[in-house]
Amino acid sequence: MFNYFRKTNLSGALLLELLVVVGVFAVLVPIVAQVIMVSLNVNKVAIENAAALNLMDEVISATENVAFSSWNDIYNLTKNTNAHYYPSMSLGVWSVASGEETVNVGGQDYVRYFTVSNVCRDASNNIINDSNVPPCVGGLGDDPSVQRIIIIVAWNDRSISKNTYVMRWHNQACYQTDWTGTGAGPLTCPSTLYDSATSMDTSGTQGSLKLQAN
Repeated sequence: MFNYFRKTNLSGALLLELLVVVGVFAVLVPIVAQVIMVSLNVNKVAIENAAALNLMDEVISATENVAFSSWNDIYNLTKNTNAHYYPSMSLGVWSVASGEETVNVGGQDYVRYFTVSNVCRDASNNIINDSNVPPCVGGLGDDPSVQRIIIIVAWNDRSISKNTYVMRWHNQACYQTDWTGTGAGPLTCPSTLYDSATSMDTSGTQGSLKLQAN
């Protein structure tokens, strides 16, 4: 009789312990699964952000390269937030194309583009970033040697943006050695014309101008 009750109590204790273990697992498994999912999602977001930043840095390098090689290829672009451009490389040379570019990185599609606007400076020569400029108004001066570039990279329901500036500091020199006539400006270099012949002597050495005495 004693052994019977002892075995019965032991079986009941084991069953109770089993129920406790099952209950603990029932609580922990969803929590652990959620932690794993959050960790994987955070890692995925970090990877995607890193890829987007790399794509943005490439746009910055490309626009700087284009501005260095041919300033007008940047300056003559339409200044409008609705005018989208992206860098395009052909035979190792960067150029600017109209529209937006889709780039796939690690199975994820990213859309990137940039816009261009003029730069205004105040009386202290500081760049103005107020919402009402450009165009330059109220005495603000336009700086034709600087362009503002806004870069956008978007994917899924996320996007990042960055403002940067490109500058014209490598101007192409124009050499004119033949002054054979006058013509209305502006002129495209090289040219043989000049704006006016008043008080100028062009009959001497070719490629030279001499002011005449009044």
